[in-house]
Amino acid sequence: MRRFTVLTPLRTLMATVALTLLASALVPALVPTLVVSGFSRTLYAMAASGFSRTSASHAVTSVASGFSRTSGTSSTLTLSIVGTSDLHGYFMERNGRGGIGVFAGYVNNLRAARKADGGAVLLLDAGDTFQGGVESDLSEGAVVVDAYNALGYAALAVGNHEFDFGSADRPGARQDPHADMRGALKARAAQARFPFLAANLLDEETGQRVNWKNVHASTIVEAAGLKVGIVGVMTYGALRATLPLNVRGLAMAPLAATVAAEARRLRDAGAQLVILSAHAGGGCDRFDDPTNLSSCDPNAEIFDLARELPAGLVHAIVAGHTHAGLAHEVNGIAIVQSYWGGRAFGRIDLTVDRVSGAVMAATPFAPRDICARQDPLTQACAIPESGPMPRAEYEGRPVMEDVAVLRALAPALARVRHLQATPLGVVLDTTLARTGDPESPLGNLYADALRDEGDADIALNNNSIGGLRADLPGGPVTFGQLYDTFPFDNRLVRVSLPASVLEQGIANALRRGRRGAFGISGARVRVSCGDAGLQVQLFRPSGEPIGSSESLVVVGMDSLLSGQLFAPVIPPGSLRVAPDAPIVREVVEDWLRERGGHLRGEQFLAENGRRLEFDGQTAPCLAQ
Repeated sequence: MRRFTVLTPLRTLMATVALTLLASALVPALVPTLVVSGFSRTLYAMAASGFSRTSASHAVTSVASGFSRTSGTSSTLTLSIVGTSDLHGYFMERNGRGGIGVFAGYVNNLRAARKADGGAVLLLDAGDTFQGGVESDLSEGAVVVDAYNALGYAALAVGNHEFDFGSADRPGARQDPHADMRGALKARAAQARFPFLAANLLDEETGQRVNWKNVHASTIVEAAGLKVGIVGVMTYGALRATLPLNVRGLAMAPLAATVAAEARRLRDAGAQLVILSAHAGGGCDRFDDPTNLSSCDPNAEIFDLARELPAGLVHAIVAGHTHAGLAHEVNGIAIVQSYWGGRAFGRIDLTVDRVSGAVMAATPFAPRDICARQDPLTQACAIPESGPMPRAEYEGRPVMEDVAVLRALAPALARVRHLQATPLGVVLDTTLARTGDPESPLGNLYADALRDEGDADIALNNNSIGGLRADLPGGPVTFGQLYDTFPFDNRLVRVSLPASVLEQGIANALRRGRRGAFGISGARVRVSCGDAGLQVQLFRPSGEPIGSSESLVVVGMDSLLSGQLFAPVIPPGSLRVAPDAPIVREVVEDWLRERGGHLRGEQFLAENGRRLEFDGQTAPCLAQ
């Protein structure tokens, strides 16, 4: 019978007392030695009987099951599975939490503990690993793979955002429009010294799994003498949650059937137990009882998957995708998930029979924040402003940043820093903000660049909602500063629309509370409220009205013109992005380089030349 326990500080204390009493009652001659680690993990050494260090929860399970755990001679061992997910390229410390070198310190402490008791540690990642943090983005994930290689990961499940980079970059972080649109992902897989796993990712034409270097359905690794099978999958909606151009020709296989078939294949190939790394997840608010799902998302995809699997086929799951936390048990399977952005990690301890490989117990741990230093009173990560604080502890040892991991990623990071510092040859006389009501000067700059380079009548650009991510500071502009404003690889698309259709689309945006949400170039928009409701009318910059039936060439980023704002007037799926469509950020970069010299803020936000004007009281119409 397998038992599940979530280890939290209160449960550890209770288990410590219970085990001490039990040990004193059953084995009076033995003198228990108590060691409390930084993760509130209570360890016991029963020297008289030859017992080695063991956690309170596992010790209770061992006594109840008739098993002991001894280093090298016991019938069971502990396999600690450390799970990460949704790093999104944030490998550096932020606000006192995270930092891949500090995380390595936690892993090193756990490896030392398992080495001492004859167990092992497996390090797994559940995907969405590279896209997000600027340093990772500009290396297309190379800096993170260098760190993961040094950490000794066993496998990584491919997530939907692994496809975001598209083709492998040319010098200057420029994409080749004629290259393989999965080139960046394939390059990272080839770089890794561990497999990328994607069991349910299919080639649409053949119906077979993709055949890419170092991308597999599963793998078998050896840990403490055990053969451990690892399967990797991604959420069934993965291909709808990335840039469509980058996943053309791919399809998804059903999750449960894929996992079950691959797990059976691994068992037939000699795997004694099977672990799943899944870029599919859920979320819970409480972690004190692994079987209590009352605080959890009832529609969690990973719970549904676990329930559909035959009992005993999969023994543990490292989950991801939803940016939430898990430390629970469903259908006899321990599941962990540890938020996002490198702030925490998950852990499952499996107590395994050394001979048969049978899993006797499973302990999912609550997500553990990654802290270099901790407040001794609250146990929270200490932020720099808190003053001197003691080092965090884990497994009875101080957590020491692993400089070897930092050295491993240093060359790729240095190349990124050099690229970020590259000047674009233009100087801004003032900071251009990404926000504004009703206009954003930076949004208008982007729109001007897109219209000029796209040879269009009108250009639209997302501002702070779904688009621009940072202001462009005054002074000499560098590539890194421009990249920070828009670190995505969305593409420029063109459509021909009657002016009335464009007016309707803009009205839809305004009705949904997106005032100031987009930049515009090539037209002035006048908004009024009349008997017929919200009225939007387009004028040329000169003030000449644009006729409602006049055909206009409109350019904008793909996600804007094919998204919900324009869905009533541009049917979803009707806007096809050409493989050689230019990257929006590259268009703006070229536009800035061509102009050079000084750019003034009033060029993009002039009081006497507003691009978006509201006549009178429009609030009643906007509220409709």
